[in-house]
Amino acid sequence: MIRKIVCVGGAVVDFIYGVEQLPSVDGKFLATSFAESGGGMAANAAVIVSRLGAQAYWCGRLGDDDKGRIILSGLQSEGVDTSLSRLFTGAQSSHSLVLNDREGNRAIILYRSGAIDPDPGWLPLQEISSGDAVLADNRWVDGAVAALKAAAAKGLPGILDADGAGDKSSLPAVAAASHAIFSEPGLASLFGAGDPAAGLHEAARHSPFVAVTLGERGVLWFGHGNGMRHMPAFKIDAVETVGAGDIFHGAFTLALVEGCGEEVALRFASATAALKCGREGGRASFPSRREVEEFLRQN
Repeated sequence: MIRKIVCVGGAVVDFIYGVEQLPSVDGKFLATSFAESGGGMAANAAVIVSRLGAQAYWCGRLGDDDKGRIILSGLQSEGVDTSLSRLFTGAQSSHSLVLNDREGNRAIILYRSGAIDPDPGWLPLQEISSGDAVLADNRWVDGAVAALKAAAAKGLPGILDADGAGDKSSLPAVAAASHAIFSEPGLASLFGAGDPAAGLHEAARHSPFVAVTLGERGVLWFGHGNGMRHMPAFKIDAVETVGAGDIFHGAFTLALVEGCGEEVALRFASATAALKCGREGGRASFPSRREVEEFLRQN
């Protein structure tokens, strides 16, 4: 049975440069590699869902411009259905400059247009909630809340990718999610707690299952009365971490709807993200289902 997952939120074009180290002073620096790749939290999640064998839909907002059409074409080439998305006349699509150093550190400069109407009234909520799960990011909170509430009304899992927003705006989306998974900066910015465990305790007041990804320190999660738990990260030599969090959320959502419990789903997601971190090249480095399953057998 092919699962259907709708991913709601951001999509960008990434211009990715490999450098020996991230610049810390004014000057010129030589890039060691370059790749142009589609990116964005929900869009990347949709791509990995498709790579892992499910039917992925991307639903979001783009400018009616060349970059928007490149983004849609890139998603479609990965088998992602983009029929639930919308182009807005007069707006520019989001794009970013990404620097990756040889130790896996990164710097991202993102341009996001403020000209796209945030009103989610156009969202096709019946179609969004007609699959097996909804995955939303917090780059468009109004859209995330609408989509996650539609999933909850149908009894579907609603997963929130809660990366750093820099303010409290994501809280309504956390409250609408069945599973809220944070980056460490995202958790700290939303709940003001430098300690991830303390932050998760605060987050658990709003969502029944919460987790935070800690990079090489693994994953911490809390939910369903089971107390705080920790899963170590897989050991891998990281060369590019761009998109790893997006991949984690997409893989977790798919494993969850395939019938895995949260702990197994977290392990599957961790393995998928680890494989990506060991490679560079944007979406070209996203792993296949066979590669993930083989990696889990060996680890």
